[in-house]
Amino acid sequence: MNVTEANIQVIAIPLADIEPNPDQPRKFFDEAKLEELAAQFRSVGQLQPIVVRPAGDKFQIVMGERRWRAMHLVEDATTIEAKVVSSVDDENAFIMGISENIGRADMTLMEEAQAYADLVGFGYSAERIAEMFGKTTDYVRWRMDLLNLTTDIAELVAEGKIKADFAWYLSKLSPANQKVAVTRYMKGDFKTETDASTFAQALRMKENQEGFFSEKELSDKEKEEKSKERKQAKSKVDQVERAGALIEELAKLTPTELAELFEGEVGKHLDAVERVRKAAADATKKLRKAKAMSEAKQLTVRPELEVEPEGGEGPGEAEIAEVAAEEPSEVELAAAA
Repeated sequence: MNVTEANIQVIAIPLADIEPNPDQPRKFFDEAKLEELAAQFRSVGQLQPIVVRPAGDKFQIVMGERRWRAMHLVEDATTIEAKVVSSVDDENAFIMGISENIGRADMTLMEEAQAYADLVGFGYSAERIAEMFGKTTDYVRWRMDLLNLTTDIAELVAEGKIKADFAWYLSKLSPANQKVAVTRYMKGDFKTETDASTFAQALRMKENQEGFFSEKELSDKEKEEKSKERKQAKSKVDQVERAGALIEELAKLTPTELAELFEGEVGKHLDAVERVRKAAADATKKLRKAKAMSEAKQLTVRPELEVEPEGGEGPGEAEIAEVAAEEPSEVELAAAA
């Protein structure tokens, strides 16, 4: 059943006679946004009624709790316009509430994840949920994966201090490794969100023992070959640095200067630099992953290290110093790679 199929009437209801739905999927309401909406009510009035259903001698909100809360901020407001839907059961009330909130900027990732999980509890499949809300099935499943986060990390996600992609990679880790990755994240160890996600992926590989360095003892011949390979790789990186310096010199020239210098051959040189750019991008991606793997392999896991959600500052300075002292230096990481 949907709202249009229900028996509907619109009336002005005293604010005191309306109660929020305790199963409302959205738990966080931005006070600043509520005040903006209240200001709109003061200026032009209520443009859209809320939706309620009878609940004993009062009414329960089905859709529009944000408007109801904002109306409380309007001086002298005692009533609010509401559509009274007389035949909506708990399940449909919950679905209607989710429909209103999905996609709102102020609905947190964790609220969205829990809403989908609650629908699964009603017997809906991920495929059906995705169809209902215009999402992909993978999207719905990825959101629900966030419910695997530890409580303190879930709070950081809900507060927007950890972004969606990194949060999902964290959700695939053990609780101990979730804290390891978030501790480094809150310390500012990662230059980009991609670096943070890549490190979490490497921790996951470490947990599964996938793709990590071979632990077998090398023979003398194998050690000699490995040493030769490392020297060759270092030589290639040195050449890359020299090539990079040459490209930087080219980048200092203006388009007019380049056109004069490479007259008749600009396209050929552009293709050459473009090939270098694509190869460099691919190498950068792989090196970033290699760096994360090396760090994850050598990291000492500290499951007792807590992540404090309050203020987003993470562990204390003494704890950070202790962990940093145990972690390998950049020189050691480079040597291990």
